[in-house]
Amino acid sequence: MTATSDVIIYEQPLNELIRVCLRLEHLFTQLDHHLTDNSNLGTRNTIVNIIHLLNLLDRPDLKAKLAKELSLHMSVLSRLKNTPQIDHKKLDELLEQLDELSRLFIDSNGKIGQNLREIELLNTLRLHLSSPGGGCSFDVPVYHYWLQQPIKSRQEIIQSWLDEFSKIRLATKLALQLIREGTKVQNKTAEKGFYQELLDPHINLRLIRVGVPKDIPAFPEISVSRHFVGVRFYSANIHDRPSQYLQNLLFTLSYCIS
Repeated sequence: MTATSDVIIYEQPLNELIRVCLRLEHLFTQLDHHLTDNSNLGTRNTIVNIIHLLNLLDRPDLKAKLAKELSLHMSVLSRLKNTPQIDHKKLDELLEQLDELSRLFIDSNGKIGQNLREIELLNTLRLHLSSPGGGCSFDVPVYHYWLQQPIKSRQEIIQSWLDEFSKIRLATKLALQLIREGTKVQNKTAEKGFYQELLDPHINLRLIRVGVPKDIPAFPEISVSRHFVGVRFYSANIHDRPSQYLQNLLFTLSYCIS
């Protein structure tokens, strides 16, 4: 979910790879925030996000699926080469990036971030951080020691770890950017808080985005199948069980295709 100045955007991925990419994007955003915090707690939060990244990247089929996704975008973009209005220099640079990343994922051995899986401290923390309050000084004394070291020393080590994610971060950014840019946006009305429409099953739909004005006290639940999309709005009450929003409301529906 993202937001602009006056609209909240809710995103619904339509396949597992896009779901993973959205989770990766979320984790990288959190990492950027925690890296600006020089306190011990900031370092702890950064490490937690690194552990979450490693857990998410454990899937052995992820590199092959990413390579296929990037190749798909290359195929689509290559058709634009003869379009006069296109900035051909930028297009060529983007195609080169996608090709390099795709080949990297195909040719490399092991899981993404494999070097980090061989670091004893991170392996130990992966076990302890699943427990409430895990990673305390009595759980992993060496971690407690390391957190007391100068911030510059900690940052240098953390940056070397984050370098392991540079290619997957770029691939995720490009894939989501291209999917979001390949968007058809339409204004819709949810009558008494509900909207439904049929979909063309032959369209390669990757992501649904619903935009709701911030001043409307409602949030959507999005249901998508091969043949239809449904959006049901609920009153935004965080204390009680959600109930359907019974007023008509205007929203935007974006169909992200490739």
